[in-house]
Amino acid sequence: MVLVTNSIFFILCVTYFSILNKISHPYSRQMAWFMLLLGTSSVFGATGHAVHMQLGDLFFKLIVFLMNAFSLLAIYFCFRAAYTYYNLHKEPSKIYIYMVMAWVLILLIVSGIQGNFLIIKIHAAIVLLYSFIIHYLVYRRTEEKGSGLVVLGIFISFLPIIVHSLKLSVDEWFNYKDIAHVIMIVSLVVIYKGARLTSERLSHTNENKHGHKPVNI
Repeated sequence: MVLVTNSIFFILCVTYFSILNKISHPYSRQMAWFMLLLGTSSVFGATGHAVHMQLGDLFFKLIVFLMNAFSLLAIYFCFRAAYTYYNLHKEPSKIYIYMVMAWVLILLIVSGIQGNFLIIKIHAAIVLLYSFIIHYLVYRRTEEKGSGLVVLGIFISFLPIIVHSLKLSVDEWFNYKDIAHVIMIVSLVVIYKGARLTSERLSHTNENKHGHKPVNI
């Protein structure tokens, strides 16, 4: 079941990447990469669960490292998308972005050496909360549907924490891990729908403003 849910998640991520990456706006492209890297991370997670017993702990640890590495890169693009959205009417600070990139690299190195990826999960929660706040502020001010859907999707993405904590399961073949994965799929679908609506609106606004399609960054 883990393989099934992770495979569905990955297929959706690739599909959503293909669609969002075609929309001519930096926000859309950054959300596209966020989803693709998140889906790639899930593939490594599924692989680890599938071959752990056959290939041993060393291989499993390598897979877990790669899973968390792609997850960390996804977190970065999630931050970039929210940061771009927040700075639509001014030039984003490149120094600030470079600092975040350096911090991501440090996190990856430290986590890989220590073999403890809790710090990555903490940062993922912080970035998701940041994105939640940015989109909520826009939705509260404009009642723009896309932002509202992204807010709802991110809210749903926190529900697996409750499922994991309470170990809510149907049976051993559909346990709390599988339920958490299904919730993540629902969250992904909702975030995508919101991101697409927002991206199309931003792209259309730019085209009207400049008279041509903006170059992707």
